[in-house]
Amino acid sequence: MDIEVLGALAVRENGLSVTPTAPKPRQVLALLALHADRMVPVSALTEELWGAAPPRSARTTLQTYVLQLRELIAAALERDSAPDTAPG
Repeated sequence: MDIEVLGALAVRENGLSVTPTAPKPRQVLALLALHADRMVPVSALTEELWGAAPPRSARTTLQTYVLQLRELIAAALERDSAPDTAPG
């Protein structure tokens, strides 16, 4: 999987775009990619998404964004590892 964070965020798996279309999950993925191989605290993600005044539902909403990203990446990896079946 290739993740480009300079300029517009671009995520590709074997040349196919798997970039999140929604802005907030895109922000989460960009921040996680910038801090690859390091833990990113929930507080840092919350600050990035909502600034100093996060909504009461921030933690739950953030968990939803992470779930969406996991599902998007898992689907891309499954497509990549699926065996090619030729007819005949």
